[in-house]
Amino acid sequence: MIQPGTVLNNRFQIEELVGSGGMSLIFKGIDLARHRTVALKMLREQYTGDPVFIARFRREGQAVAGLSHPNIVKIYSVCQDGDVYYLVLELIEGSDLKQILNSMDRPFEPREIYPIVAQVCDAVHYAHHKNIIHRDIKPHNIIMSPDGLVKVTDFGIARAASEATVTHAGSIMGSVHYLSPEQARGETADHRSDIYSLGVLLYEMATGKLPFEGESPISVALQKIQHDPVPPGEANPDVAIPEALEQVIRKAMHRNPQRRYQTALQLKDDLREACFNNRLLYQDEPEVDAQEDTLDGGDLTRIFEIHGREGDPAGAGLDEGAGGGEQDLADKNGKSGSASGGARRGGILGRVLKLVFGLLLFCALAAGGLYVGRYISNWLYSPPVEVEAPSVTGRTESAAMAILEEAGLKGVVLEERVARENIPSGSVAVQDPAASTPVRPGSTVQLTLSKGPATHPVPDLYGETQQSATIKLSNVGLVLGNVETINDSITPEGQIMGQTPEPGTPRLPGEPVDVIISLGPVVQYVRVQSFVGMPVSDAQPAARNLGIEFGYTSYEMSWTYPKDTIIRQNPPGETQMPEGTPIDIVVSLGPGPD
Repeated sequence: MIQPGTVLNNRFQIEELVGSGGMSLIFKGIDLARHRTVALKMLREQYTGDPVFIARFRREGQAVAGLSHPNIVKIYSVCQDGDVYYLVLELIEGSDLKQILNSMDRPFEPREIYPIVAQVCDAVHYAHHKNIIHRDIKPHNIIMSPDGLVKVTDFGIARAASEATVTHAGSIMGSVHYLSPEQARGETADHRSDIYSLGVLLYEMATGKLPFEGESPISVALQKIQHDPVPPGEANPDVAIPEALEQVIRKAMHRNPQRRYQTALQLKDDLREACFNNRLLYQDEPEVDAQEDTLDGGDLTRIFEIHGREGDPAGAGLDEGAGGGEQDLADKNGKSGSASGGARRGGILGRVLKLVFGLLLFCALAAGGLYVGRYISNWLYSPPVEVEAPSVTGRTESAAMAILEEAGLKGVVLEERVARENIPSGSVAVQDPAASTPVRPGSTVQLTLSKGPATHPVPDLYGETQQSATIKLSNVGLVLGNVETINDSITPEGQIMGQTPEPGTPRLPGEPVDVIISLGPVVQYVRVQSFVGMPVSDAQPAARNLGIEFGYTSYEMSWTYPKDTIIRQNPPGETQMPEGTPIDIVVSLGPGPD
């Protein structure tokens, strides 16, 4: 095991072990070249012998190193020192969310859940936009700083670990409780797999319990595949979970990826409404079971025809009355001619008059009922009093809250901020509903604060040349500032190895970004000794003692130097050359002097 005090690659000094996981050990360290504290995440020894895993680890680590987001732990570089493979990351002071969950004696309140998970959603959405899937979202990989900033980590080994998590050594490893059903089945994960893991995270924060428990990882995985979790409201009867929040969790954890939220921002939006207003923005489409839709058009037509015949007493009465009247007249008078026809016409006319009278009576009663109903409704019910939403745009947060409270309204500040040139940072930039909109007393007005003038995140310049860095900065309205050059044994010559401010830091247009450019390793020069006239067998150990190696060796006939004696060398003796430069020699084949 790596011991404190060890220096890797002549640059990163190990300080102390600060954490561990199933695949890695995390040390606090010091970047001796930049004089800053970093985190060093090292792969455990059992993974360093797998060349396929190592190749994937490097490839994915380098891809994730390009991520620059305030809610993602920055990866500075992917390194190797012998058989030690490690990532160099920014060091975050704080606790992971799992430690916080274990230390609490109650679940999180809805208003406590949103500020944390919203930042996780922002990080995950940004990574998805860059075509990177985390695959291992869990509270252990979410770090919370004392000031409330949330950072998501372990993007660097998520994809590299995807196969090992499920198949390494023939067993399911890692945090199977947070894996999606498709990952538990060994299928390819996509961005919706991260959505499922976020749903499990919400479930645990809201209930204080995991949705599936089992004696082994295999049993937990089978439950995920075969069953839906216990509804959050039933998982912990001591906790009152808003109905909307429960729907958010259940939708995020749907076993069918198509029925989940399709983006992390959709989940974030619905979570905000559920936590603060107990409502949803993205309602599910009604699911149709194919086995329930079995009636065809002919079935419906036949049902309608039967219902029409059985439900038309007026038509039945006319038929029966006409037939019955005709038969009675024939019986009484012994005739069935014009008398029968007259009786039929009289019967039909009477029934038509009754029908018309009934319809008129029904209309009169309906109109009277409507009039009386409206009168009673107006007498018993009066429309609610509405107030106009006051204008709070440009006000500070505290002033806006006071104005809304005075108007009988409630204000809630949204997490997202917008850039406004003419509104100071921290003041209200947008309100919803807008000013002068009629609202009911007690309604909520959502406030979006200004972040001041539009800023641009500083691009990641690590590994760039001075010319390419100048172009990247110009593309976002920034300029190259001071350029410092230092020797470095890791960063290739001419590439940027440091920048101030760090990538992702917001800067106003025209502000400078300072960089440090590598000059490559420090070159040490040594004086070359002359080996001409020395036998090769004596010259080679003498050169090694001086830290010099022979390079290309050629042979030629010589009558001046004996066989196997050095005739010439390049560079010649008594010259200065960079340490480690090989010396080419020419060796005599003889016959030498008589």
